[in-house]
Amino acid sequence: MIEVGNIVTLENNQEYLLLEECVKDGKKYIYAVRTLEDESLTDEYLVFEAIVQDGEEFLKVVEDKEAYEDLIDEFKDIIADKILSSDFLKEEA
Repeated sequence: MIEVGNIVTLENNQEYLLLEECVKDGKKYIYAVRTLEDESLTDEYLVFEAIVQDGEEFLKVVEDKEAYEDLIDEFKDIIADKILSSDFLKEEA
């Protein structure tokens, strides 16, 4: 199931931990980090487009450089908003 927090295995047998999702222009995108066999995280991040085909959801790597950069900015904003709205920061203030 394609859901944030899950680890998915791609056709090339690489595994990715799904970190965040957003919807832009009616399409769902997922920000993910590659994991190793022991589920430790690497420094390899990708943005995927979630595609529904025949009732099943698949991940496709966003290869268009401009679209990828726009999506990275979108994910940065989402993560920054989460950090700024966290209870931890409110307690520190």
